[in-house]
Amino acid sequence: MTTLPPGFVVVRTRAQPMSPEERRESIIDAVVPLLKEHGRNVSSRQMAEAAGVAEGTIFRAFGDKETLISAAIARFFDPQPFRDALRAIDPDEPTVDKITQVVQILRDRFHGVIGFMSALGMEGGPPPGAQQGPEHQEWLAILGQIFRPDELIVPADVFGLYVRLLAFATAIPPFNAPRQFDVDELVTLITRGVLPPDAASTATTAPPTSRKKD
Repeated sequence: MTTLPPGFVVVRTRAQPMSPEERRESIIDAVVPLLKEHGRNVSSRQMAEAAGVAEGTIFRAFGDKETLISAAIARFFDPQPFRDALRAIDPDEPTVDKITQVVQILRDRFHGVIGFMSALGMEGGPPPGAQQGPEHQEWLAILGQIFRPDELIVPADVFGLYVRLLAFATAIPPFNAPRQFDVDELVTLITRGVLPPDAASTATTAPPTSRKKD
């Protein structure tokens, strides 16, 4: 047992209670992983236990279970964390390292989106009002801040669309059969292609100058 020195005073402070909005945000954060695991079959009791609150708190904060589920779905499809991950890439890093990070971030995002939608039985895309992460165009502009104009043979936005195609395909299980490709293999495909160096140097197909506008 530890003996405190004479005159030592222990001051106990109570944690500040959460505001109603903070409590709502905390509950939503706790429910998102449950939806990935259980889909809409998750119970209000499971939600409350994950959030560390009473079931009554869930209903006081959201009114009903479906409202909370809708809020958790909107949170999951919020594109801001995806954009923040891209912005965290250091433009001064080697080009291949930056490409690897972009591929990894996009693959993680698509794997998460497809798994989440599957768990919830969602088809045809996120529900109305839900943000769709990589589908929003702001992320392409972020790539333009990561890569210098002369760093790639195609504009950064075109590069992003190339990577999106690969990331989306590899996030769909049937498309990975019979061979699953890891990030390093995809980066090699993007950076070196499939032609031998001599053949690649004589290729006559010009790279696109920019993505097509609607």
